[in-house]
Amino acid sequence: MKKSLLFLFLIVGIHIQSYGQYTPKDQAGKLIHYLDNWYNEDTGLWETTSWWNAANILTAQINNAKLTHDPDFKKKIAEIFDRTKEFEVPATEKKPAWICKNYINDFYDDEGWWALAWLDAWEYTGEQRYLDMANIIFEDITTGWNENGGLYWKKGLEFKGSISNGLAMTLATRLHLAGTKTVHGKSALLWATSIWEWMVDSRLINSNGNIQDGVRFKNGQESITENVWTYNQGVVLTGLVNLYKITGESHYLKSAHDLAKATLRNMTNSNMVLVEKRCEPDSCSSDAKQFKGVFMRHLMYLNENSPKNTYKKFMLKNTSAIWDKSMAGGTKAPGVVWNMPSEANAATVSSALDAFNATLSLKQSP
Repeated sequence: MKKSLLFLFLIVGIHIQSYGQYTPKDQAGKLIHYLDNWYNEDTGLWETTSWWNAANILTAQINNAKLTHDPDFKKKIAEIFDRTKEFEVPATEKKPAWICKNYINDFYDDEGWWALAWLDAWEYTGEQRYLDMANIIFEDITTGWNENGGLYWKKGLEFKGSISNGLAMTLATRLHLAGTKTVHGKSALLWATSIWEWMVDSRLINSNGNIQDGVRFKNGQESITENVWTYNQGVVLTGLVNLYKITGESHYLKSAHDLAKATLRNMTNSNMVLVEKRCEPDSCSSDAKQFKGVFMRHLMYLNENSPKNTYKKFMLKNTSAIWDKSMAGGTKAPGVVWNMPSEANAATVSSALDAFNATLSLKQSP
């Protein structure tokens, strides 16, 4: 893994002087430099984070390459694909070492993140192998559906997570638009509508307009896990926009706007900066440090297709907070808290990159 001494200093919090005014492209570029310092060329992953985070980091960087019209990132995508499509997973106390092939493991949400990343790679590069991989992964994800509806979060676990279902719904819409026809006897579009209908019918959306974490089944009883997280709010936005595009039914777009507005209303501070309220400022897990970027990424897509000035102001407020507060004027890597400095890793930096990508997209919105 290559290290840059200058950026290593930045990561550990040693301040350097900033010069002039940075454009959003410059600001995003600084975040990518931080990520490059954590990237391990041998594994195709980023140190300080885990397997599913890597899919999100890849997605954020592909989106940035699209927005900045950078053709050079295609080589890195190919390298990551070659390093990770058959990945040796070290042994743990519960499981011997094994080879994860085609990104298929015990967690349907992990699979969903990687499938979406490879769809992004296909859209960016045009290389069929990436679309093929997304289809392979989706075929496995759909095996997590049973006769009562809903997709399990983990194989063998009696919990149907909002994130596994939200990811699959959005993935199904994108595969439909990419030309996928039938998967396990159902069209990609029918998978998408069935998953969304199950989420609504299961009362996962609470009275505040926030998506709760999932449905747990135990001893023949089901109960809602009421935790709310920003990534659950975000990941369905793209799917709902796509369902509106595909079907022309306006209730899908209305649902997307309702969820986005509920997030801005309930999951921000007094300055409209996004907050992971269940864990900030100092108790967010390595998983939760990724969540806010997911919301910003999918809000970007909603705003690109159905723009609102409220979203534009929100995006600008958040990137301003990240740069001025979390990054101390661009002199340190951003942490999970966006309105003050906090510990940084590849997850928090890529999450911030999603926010800056959203700001970059504003110039390109209709």
